[in-house]
Amino acid sequence: MKKFAAISFGISLCALISMLAISPADAYIERFTWLPPYMKKGYDSYYGAYVVIYKDGSTVNLIVPVENDWYSNGLNVSKVIVSFDWGQNKTLDLSANIEQVEWHETEIFTVSFTASATEAASSDWPHEYTIYVEHVNATTGPVEIVDTWSRPWNWWSPYYLFVVFPADQANAYDLSQECDSYASAYPTYTFSNINASQLAGQASIKASLGDMYYTRGDYSLAETQYQNALNLYNQALAAEAEWETKIENAELDIALTEADANMAMANAMQRQADAAVNQSYSWVLFGVGFVLMGIATIVYAYRKPKVAS
Repeated sequence: MKKFAAISFGISLCALISMLAISPADAYIERFTWLPPYMKKGYDSYYGAYVVIYKDGSTVNLIVPVENDWYSNGLNVSKVIVSFDWGQNKTLDLSANIEQVEWHETEIFTVSFTASATEAASSDWPHEYTIYVEHVNATTGPVEIVDTWSRPWNWWSPYYLFVVFPADQANAYDLSQECDSYASAYPTYTFSNINASQLAGQASIKASLGDMYYTRGDYSLAETQYQNALNLYNQALAAEAEWETKIENAELDIALTEADANMAMANAMQRQADAAVNQSYSWVLFGVGFVLMGIATIVYAYRKPKVAS
């Protein structure tokens, strides 16, 4: 019995130590979310990871939900900070107007800043970051920090590394996505017109050159090749449309010609039918006339005066 009590006490003590070791503040920062206008948010094979990519100069918004399930008198949020691994912070500073999160409630905070390719150093470097929330002791008057909670970038799955594209890379990237869409929707073999098929083939070659330059980091040349590819795709579609129109017109002309021929044949048959009917009427009249002549002959013979013998 004593042994059982000792074991129970040991388990309870371990559980208590574990609860004390885990800061209850960890529950206060809920899942944060990167908002548009990003260029991409998802898995990227180049980085081999999930990334969120913004264009240099675009507005970045990160929403950070903060839940208060600990402080019955309210949770006073003075700052929400995004700290990047390149050594800079992006901060939502609420010091002048501290936001209080009531007990058992959740407030949404938005950290906004401008994406900078200069700060991010290189688009080849996907960045890690940590979210911090500062809690102070009051909403007015002199305040002091009571606690600071944090969440690393990879706390929830999927987790997103942060990337900034310079303008020329961003433009080339957008054009490459457009070229991929054309290639997927209109493969070369789908064109029935030879000229259109050749134009689509040339477009594919230009897009491949764009990929080559993009991989090299020569985004200006890549952009030029992608644009050439798109122009060729548009020419191919125009040539195919013109060809299809000619085919449709030719088929329509054939159909109309056949219809005219059928109408002419029908008219000829109608004339033949009319002639046959007229001829049958003539034969009927001839027969009637012949019958009347026979009757007249019989009547005449019957009424003809007999010669005295």
